[in-house]
Amino acid sequence: MDFHDYVEAVRRRWRFVTVCVLLGLAAAAAATVLLPRTYTATAQLFIATRDASSDDAYQGGLFTQQRVKSYTRIVTSPAVLDGVISELDLKTSPGRLAEKISAQAPLDTTLVDIRVTDASATRAQTIADATAVQFTKYLATIEGSSAGSPPLVKASVVGGNEPPSTPTSPRPTVNFALGLLAGLAIGVGGAVLRHSLDTTLRSVDDIGTRLGLNALGVVPPPNERRRHGSTRRTEALDQLRARLRFTTDSGFPGSVLIAGPSPEEGRTQTAVDVASSVARTGKQVVLVEADLRRPRLAAETGLRPAPGLADVLGADTPLHEAVQIWGEGRIRVLTSGRAPVDPGALISSAHMAQLVRTLEKEADLVVIDSPPLLPFADAAALASVAQGVLFVVRAGTTRRDDARRALETLAAVRAEVLGAVLTGTHAAGLTDWQPPDESGREPPRSRTDHAPEHEPPGRDRSVPVTGGVIDARGGRFLARHHG
Repeated sequence: MDFHDYVEAVRRRWRFVTVCVLLGLAAAAAATVLLPRTYTATAQLFIATRDASSDDAYQGGLFTQQRVKSYTRIVTSPAVLDGVISELDLKTSPGRLAEKISAQAPLDTTLVDIRVTDASATRAQTIADATAVQFTKYLATIEGSSAGSPPLVKASVVGGNEPPSTPTSPRPTVNFALGLLAGLAIGVGGAVLRHSLDTTLRSVDDIGTRLGLNALGVVPPPNERRRHGSTRRTEALDQLRARLRFTTDSGFPGSVLIAGPSPEEGRTQTAVDVASSVARTGKQVVLVEADLRRPRLAAETGLRPAPGLADVLGADTPLHEAVQIWGEGRIRVLTSGRAPVDPGALISSAHMAQLVRTLEKEADLVVIDSPPLLPFADAAALASVAQGVLFVVRAGTTRRDDARRALETLAAVRAEVLGAVLTGTHAAGLTDWQPPDESGREPPRSRTDHAPEHEPPGRDRSVPVTGGVIDARGGRFLARHHG
């Protein structure tokens, strides 16, 4: 992973990082409130040798510096602490009292610093002072001469100390700093780990870098419409429609297959969305449900499931009887029909190719909903018939390896992949794009892009059609005027 990957991992999972940081700060706050307050009192001793000449004083100083290292251990010995316990009438043992006391000798000095930690500031200072006094008495005993002369080394208490006014623990600033750093480290580390283990496609960048496809649209989930109104989702679909119109030099491809690797991408919903968005501009659209294994279009649109495509391909039902009108009369829908014995044989038959060619002549766009590419061969057969394929991936669900294998399947039948649609996520990153006009300038974005779109130059729709648009109400074909 490079630096960009780390930044991307944190950007995608910033909520997780934020939660970890907040938890770290909460833990720091809890520790600050719940941990008992402790105070540290100090007492200082000066160690010196017996008065003598200047030469003796120099040698005595060196001697004392060597001795004070041992004195720091004697401070917490039972010989000293027994006297402290007796003097202060403490209800404890020398061992437990020693846990509160520490002593150290600053480098190149003859000083001994005694520190006592206790829940009471006054008691801590009292114990520190008593320990210093008891140590001086004990030092006089162990350093005294056998002839009763003054001891070679003596200890003096330096100054008087006041009880500490502020606790040494807990320390709010340190606690919150540690909580922040710990939460940030855990959050970023977890985000990077999850990013490295995540094999799904999640963004427009993934579509370009991992699959090598152009992202034609980012479509929010259907519940976005309920939460934010129809504007966000409608505009995302309008942008998808605009990009789809410019995938060929002649405007919309005659037919487009909505395909995806697995059942979870939302192909049927995408097919309905594309058909509805194109139909809103005044185009004539035919929506064909070619997923004969797990049909869902009837449930999505409220139309009858049969008769439909399977019945037409099996020559059981005329085409005009199977087609239904939906979407204020602007969309002709051919549902899946009755479940066939061998769906793959019907989809791969020459009748299916002929049907698609016929529908292409009668509409501006034929949208075909297909079964998933990986489990079944039906979608590959349809891809070889359609003029273009719209590859659908679901953010956080479609695995990269599955998407690559599906694209390899499409490449094997020489399908024309127009681009990809990312579903199940917010329409971010593409919201400001619009296709250029004929002069190469990008037009301003309109909030209500429902006026009929003009076909780009190169696609001639003025030739009279041979059949017309199917009218299910009259059971016949009606010639349609293009304009």
